[in-house]
Amino acid sequence: MKKLYTLVLALLISFASFSQVDAYSEEVKKCINSNGTIGYYENVVDQMFAMLEQQYASQNVPESVWDELKGHKKASLEELSQMVVSAYRGHFTHQDVKNMNALYATKAGKNMFKEEGNLTEEDKEALTVFYRSETGQKITGSQDSMNEAMSKISEMWSRDFYRSIVEKLSEKGYNL
Repeated sequence: MKKLYTLVLALLISFASFSQVDAYSEEVKKCINSNGTIGYYENVVDQMFAMLEQQYASQNVPESVWDELKGHKKASLEELSQMVVSAYRGHFTHQDVKNMNALYATKAGKNMFKEEGNLTEEDKEALTVFYRSETGQKITGSQDSMNEAMSKISEMWSRDFYRSIVEKLSEKGYNL
């Protein structure tokens, strides 16, 4: 009976831990959607495909093949999101990410990603208050290490995605 109780308890703890990890991941994904990170990488993928289409122009790759390959964009961005979650996990608590999302949901948070001239005095004050908070201080204090982590993630992800598309083209008989 003790073994059964221990097993059930272990399973409950595992499920609770998984649920918290999943909730953290979802909060980070919300955050990187709100702060423009995913939008930036969507543009990177689009530019990569434009470059590949130019590089493979002499191969006369049909539009249907390009459409099929572009269908991998969503999965690749999801993979990138998971990599970014790892970087966030090393720097920010779940509550920190929730605080970021709360900021990004405000008028000031939305305006901070637009041209600087769009910030009102009220927006500037709200941002000052946020960046003086514990979460704001973590963001400021971890900027260099986060930039380094994001740079490595970006390089690895873009290289791997480019290679996978080139391999898929090669499998279909299109080579440079």
